[in-house]
Amino acid sequence: MSVIVNKRLLDAKEASNYLSISRTKLYELLKKKEINSITIDTRRLFDVEDLDTFVNQLKSN
Repeated sequence: MSVIVNKRLLDAKEASNYLSISRTKLYELLKKKEINSITIDTRRLFDVEDLDTFVNQLKSN
């Protein structure tokens, strides 16, 4: 089943849902610099393209 995303930037809850992981795991990956994020004002957001790149890297290992 594929997920259709209409937004380029996702908040932490949306990003963790997109990856089917917990928000805690998302922040662990962020801390280990395995996932990138951007900050706009005080909001941390995740680019869908970066999340897809992360998944593709996992698939190629």
